[in-house]
Amino acid sequence: MKLTTALAAGVAVATMTVSAAVAGITDRLQSDRMTVLSVDRASARFQCVEHRTWTPVAKDSLAGIAQGDIVRVEKTAGQRARLVLVRTAAEELSSPER
Repeated sequence: MKLTTALAAGVAVATMTVSAAVAGITDRLQSDRMTVLSVDRASARFQCVEHRTWTPVAKDSLAGIAQGDIVRVEKTAGQRARLVLVRTAAEELSSPER
């Protein structure tokens, strides 16, 4: 009986550990991706839906970025962050996940 209880406790701990690790990865992926709300090309910045703050980025990384696009921000030491297009707004709207 004690072996069964110990085994069940071990399985429960392992399950919680894996769940926490997967949640951490999912949270990181979600925080890395942002939906563009507005683009200010003159000031080289964008506003995301999730944070509603203006983020300065390298001006050339705004080329082709539009409202509704899903982007990732790549930060580099000593330089302005760069936007990377993950998915266009049209792709997001036509996704079967919706």
